[in-house]
Amino acid sequence: MQSLMKKVLKVIGKVILGIVILVLLAGVCLFSYHKIQSAREEKYLVPLGELVEINGHNISVYTEGTGEKTLVFLQGGGMPSPILEAKSLFSLLSDDYRIVVIERPGYGFSDEVEGVPALDTILNGEREALSKLEIDGPYILIPHSASGIEAILWAQLYPEEVEAIIGLDMSVPAYYEKMYDMDEMRAMKEDMEASVDSMVFMYRTFGLTRFQPIDDLLDSFKTGTLTDEDKAVYKALAYKIYPNKTMMTGMLSLPEDMDLICSMPKPDVPMLMFISNGEELGMDSPETWIELQKEYISDKENGTYIQLDCGHSMHNIEYVRISEEIKAYLDQE
Repeated sequence: MQSLMKKVLKVIGKVILGIVILVLLAGVCLFSYHKIQSAREEKYLVPLGELVEINGHNISVYTEGTGEKTLVFLQGGGMPSPILEAKSLFSLLSDDYRIVVIERPGYGFSDEVEGVPALDTILNGEREALSKLEIDGPYILIPHSASGIEAILWAQLYPEEVEAIIGLDMSVPAYYEKMYDMDEMRAMKEDMEASVDSMVFMYRTFGLTRFQPIDDLLDSFKTGTLTDEDKAVYKALAYKIYPNKTMMTGMLSLPEDMDLICSMPKPDVPMLMFISNGEELGMDSPETWIELQKEYISDKENGTYIQLDCGHSMHNIEYVRISEEIKAYLDQE
């Protein structure tokens, strides 16, 4: 019996050793492939905008067009290239307005930063970058998704700098209050940072982002107006920077950000909100997302909304209509 057990254990040991060797070989192959492809893609990684040094790191700021009004696009979370994400829409507006796209730390061609900067710290870095480039306000802020609360904070802290907010399915404070337990987020902050470290290491070391079907996942690829060159740049950038710790831990400052935003009244600036069908936001029902945005401006005399029957990435789907509505709205001001 002991002899049989030894044979069984020996076989199991060989199987485990074989699996370990296969995993190591697969890791070496993935690592090598990622490095070779990354070297080939360097030609696409030329910054699309200007790099402005702020507190020891670079912020990428893209500008295009001329006009009396300055439209500042702010990105949603998780998109590797905010500039190219917004291109389908802003290219229809740049003949009439000055376009600015700011890439926050960890996104696009902006550097990563240490720690988890609070939203007001990020905002002041972006304001300093605009100042260094002599891009003066007041600005018309065009936030998408998560950057909605940044636009709100900007208008709360510096109302003289914000002419209007035009939200592209933008987040509002009530969304985060409904979706997240702020006390739990505070308590789990260190554990969440550690789990992000592990995920980022695996993705960045072995190039796992390369195996995600970007062409099928992003509306900017499926229905937007990006050229083949744009798509090559976008993919090269995604493979290089996605995910990174700065990007993935950005939400961890949310409890403090919400405390600051909710300690002040709603900004008294004109607001136009484009609202999606709410079907991609992970809430209890699409109507909940829609109603949260409507409720935010319900008591504002200078607030209005336009309901669109499309998904969350509306600026890559209904970009023609949105551009026309923006022009009509700004002509009335």
